[in-house]
Amino acid sequence: MTLRYNCPLLLAIAATLALASCKGEEPKPEPTATGETSDAVVTPVTAESWLAVHFAPDVRGETDKLLYASVETDLDGDGTDEVVAYVGGPLMCGTGGCNLVVLKRDGEGFRQVGDLSVVQLPVGVLTTKTNGWRDLAVSVSGGGRPGGIMRVPFDGKAYADNPTVSPAGPVDTIGKVLVKDEPLKPLDPAE
Repeated sequence: MTLRYNCPLLLAIAATLALASCKGEEPKPEPTATGETSDAVVTPVTAESWLAVHFAPDVRGETDKLLYASVETDLDGDGTDEVVAYVGGPLMCGTGGCNLVVLKRDGEGFRQVGDLSVVQLPVGVLTTKTNGWRDLAVSVSGGGRPGGIMRVPFDGKAYADNPTVSPAGPVDTIGKVLVKDEPLKPLDPAE
């Protein structure tokens, strides 16, 4: 009689037994940005640290290779500036451009309200609004697409993620330039 073993099943059983033996040990709370311990997830407190955490998987954890340019401006008229950050670097950009992220302050951290792909520089903001937020104007070209400027509206929750398709649409002006067509600087999450 030949015995056949189901290796994945045996591994699953072994893992379950190992975890059951550790059940009495509770993980220690992680320290927050202020040094206190908490059971809550630590929210990055600077735009740079948010960018490093968010894009780390895209650059295989090598966040020192990320490049960026950012500006703060009030997009929703609440008197508090949002962060508009253009992020590039190896594995981040293609012929169509790089990523543009819009962050809204949320307590001590940030909440993402835009993550646009295939954006070229410069990036601007228009005087027009959609759902209470100023429309963005982004440069697009490359990837076989002719160059131009596209108006990117806010849908009530976020900015459209692809400026080359509807609801984005062509416009004649970049408006007020937010992120200039200049070399990007290295990301320093400690800033």
